[in-house]
Amino acid sequence: MQQCAKCKTQNSDTVTYCIRCHTPLKYICPNCKNVQLQGGKCEKCGLDFAKYAAMLVFQSQAATQAERTKAKDSGTMWKRILLIPLDGGISLVWGFLKKLRGR
Repeated sequence: MQQCAKCKTQNSDTVTYCIRCHTPLKYICPNCKNVQLQGGKCEKCGLDFAKYAAMLVFQSQAATQAERTKAKDSGTMWKRILLIPLDGGISLVWGFLKKLRGR
């Protein structure tokens, strides 16, 4: 039996989270899959769990930002194409020039 560090409830050895307060009782290293009773750093390979989680968040934010930028650029180009009959193609040329300049 394991005792929860937060609420002191006794839990069986097979559960991963406390049955009362849902605090993690076992931590699994994402790198080496080592199961341990405390978080922080992996006892086997030394991976810092907080830094790993932060890296995943930053990767996700970067991927989302890239998708938003791509969607915005695509939408802007379609607007310019649709405006060709109204402005004689000036907005389309202006858009290509901006893209070439790197904006």
